[in-house]
Amino acid sequence: MALFWYIAGRMQFKLCARTIYDLPIGADQVKRELRNSIHAPMHAAILAIFLLVGFFQNLSVISFFYSALLTTVWAEIWHYFSHRAFHLRALHWIHVEHHKSHLNSPITAISFSFTEKLIFDMGMLLPLAAIDKFVSLNAFGIMLWYFGYLIINSFSHANFEFQSANFNRWLGKILTSTTYHSLHHSRYTGNYGLGTRMLDRLFNTEWGDYEALYDQISLERKPLKKLREKAHQVIG
Repeated sequence: MALFWYIAGRMQFKLCARTIYDLPIGADQVKRELRNSIHAPMHAAILAIFLLVGFFQNLSVISFFYSALLTTVWAEIWHYFSHRAFHLRALHWIHVEHHKSHLNSPITAISFSFTEKLIFDMGMLLPLAAIDKFVSLNAFGIMLWYFGYLIINSFSHANFEFQSANFNRWLGKILTSTTYHSLHHSRYTGNYGLGTRMLDRLFNTEWGDYEALYDQISLERKPLKKLREKAHQVIG
């Protein structure tokens, strides 16, 4: 998926027309991100080990749905709090490789240090395995979340806005967008959420000018010219 969105951007597909940052992405960045992507399938190997030792064996239809829902909710919570923790000075060495990309490319979505990928995936699956001892979970429900995550994460790290121009009028009040996560990379803090804005709003870590910038990019078709550009600098 990362490769698809990378090619789509390079070939200037129509759906990639709303550029977020009108800045170049260097070839060195893409090469570094590709090197970091070698261990991207780690989650599949870890999940396979859990399956081999007898976890997540429930195959009922209802278990599929509650397992997918549980995984989705836990992923949002785990991602937000682990992400914020990785921005603490003592732990930032774990996350710094991902943040070397101040301007996102789709390949940024799979560019993590080995340690960060291991911690994130173990933090995802170990609690689910613990729950599985009391409420039997369905491996396919968990896989469904990973499938959706890998698709969404690939374009959420692109340098173009994929969602509709009016996204923030309805679904965007709850869900994140590519612009949302781009601000996290360019400004280095804030907007920590994975798929929703809920925890950022609850803990006051959302950038206040996000929606104004989204409208500038998607409605006015005016990309940002600087990484730390604020809404008032271009709209006020």
